[in-house]
Amino acid sequence: MRYSLEDFESCSLENSVLPDKVQEGIDKLCARLGITVSDNRKLRRVKSDPKSDVWEKIKPDVNFKKTVFDEKDEKEKVMSKLKISLNKLNAQNFEKEKENILETIKILKEEEVEFSEELINIFVNTAMANPLYAKFYVLMLVELCQNEEVINNSFTKRNFINMYRDSLMTINYVDSNEDFNKHCLMNKENDRRKGLYMFIVELVKYEIYDETNLEELFDYQLELLEKNEMDKSMVQINEEVVENMNLLFTVALDIVKEQEYFDNIKEKVQKCKGKKDCDGISKRALFKFMDMVDKC
Repeated sequence: MRYSLEDFESCSLENSVLPDKVQEGIDKLCARLGITVSDNRKLRRVKSDPKSDVWEKIKPDVNFKKTVFDEKDEKEKVMSKLKISLNKLNAQNFEKEKENILETIKILKEEEVEFSEELINIFVNTAMANPLYAKFYVLMLVELCQNEEVINNSFTKRNFINMYRDSLMTINYVDSNEDFNKHCLMNKENDRRKGLYMFIVELVKYEIYDETNLEELFDYQLELLEKNEMDKSMVQINEEVVENMNLLFTVALDIVKEQEYFDNIKEKVQKCKGKKDCDGISKRALFKFMDMVDKC
């Protein structure tokens, strides 16, 4: 037997009544579930296509609100472009991205807004996040300082040596088993600190900072280490201090080897290698000192 659409349309459920027992069961179930039964979910045929046999439930109209994003001002847009250009900066495209950076600065100057402090921050933060490219950021920054007095004035006010020294005082240790997220943040901060040191080394190479700064930083690191070398609870923090001391022998060795103070540094490292009886100095730290001695 076949039924046509007209047969179905002739059927009406509006006057149908469920048996009292069935209705009572439904009401009890709805009460237990905390729901109500709506009678507006009737079926209707879609009228858009006369030949369509598609049926759908009548649903209330839903008014979706469009997400509105705050429009960035011109300064933010230009600074975003500057960040993109810096992150692209490398040996192959230096001149191209340099032109893009100069163009962004030109726009900022035309807008007559204060941008030099924020620009310096962007350079430093980018260098800390990407230390392997620090030499390109410093080269670009040096050129900007030579040609833009306002940038040079902001740059000369900054003391990155003190910034690095202060960061050494904030070294902390978080066990990954106790708080994995904080452990990851700790590692990120440790990497940023090393990135700042590499930024300083590049400033030394471009003769913005004197070579003696590297000796002073090494002595300061050694001072922090000796302060806590007998404290067993400081083992992990001391290891991070030693990691920073080792940077002198990895990213700045070609500079310090030419300095008169290098013999003093070699003598100090040799003594550090013998700190076997210090509770705060781990075998890992001792092996790192052995590596430093070998590089001397």
